[in-house]
Amino acid sequence: AQGRQAGGRNLGSTPMLALVRELRALSAEVPVLAAGGIADGFSAARALYHGADGVWVGTRLVASVEAYAHPLYKQRLVEGDAGDTTMTTLFGPEWPGTRMRVIRNRVVREWAGRESRVPKPAQAPEAIGTTRLFPGVLDVQYVMPKFSAFLPTPDTQGDIEEMSLPAGGASMSRIDTVQPAGQIVVEMMERARRLLESPEGLDDEDEDDRG
Repeated sequence: AQGRQAGGRNLGSTPMLALVRELRALSAEVPVLAAGGIADGFSAARALYHGADGVWVGTRLVASVEAYAHPLYKQRLVEGDAGDTTMTTLFGPEWPGTRMRVIRNRVVREWAGRESRVPKPAQAPEAIGTTRLFPGVLDVQYVMPKFSAFLPTPDTQGDIEEMSLPAGGASMSRIDTVQPAGQIVVEMMERARRLLESPEGLDDEDEDDRG
């Protein structure tokens, strides 16, 4: 149940909690996994309270010690807030026309409303940097064309303001620091368990619910 709050590739138009409730009403047997805006114990507890069987955590775990993401990308996740992301089809010679929720960096701001005018791959767009694909397995050196959909990793060289930075704004508002992934999961689920034992407030709507 990917809500429109979710970062990265996202075709959703319904807020996550509303989608979870709709799917749960259709079937009590099919497992429902909630995605979009899950970044702490409160957001996880709300998804479970409204009928999800589990949660999918994306943006929060990119801002983890173990995540193979560029340090400046992680820094943007920590410093960002709910209003710092937008939906766009700007990125993707590799996956043309894919709608994504990304951080509103320089290239996103410059091309807002002009996505249909992005040059086609055959027109050999300028390079914005280099990266490695499948590191540790194939180690393919890759020249990133302008509007590349590949997110920056520690192997990436180039201007991060020209790159795709997938992120969920609702999650960014809940990220204060880069932590070990295990610590993130343990703290998230321990708080979710405590909240579900006394669920007052889990029904209240907030801005994140509206995407």
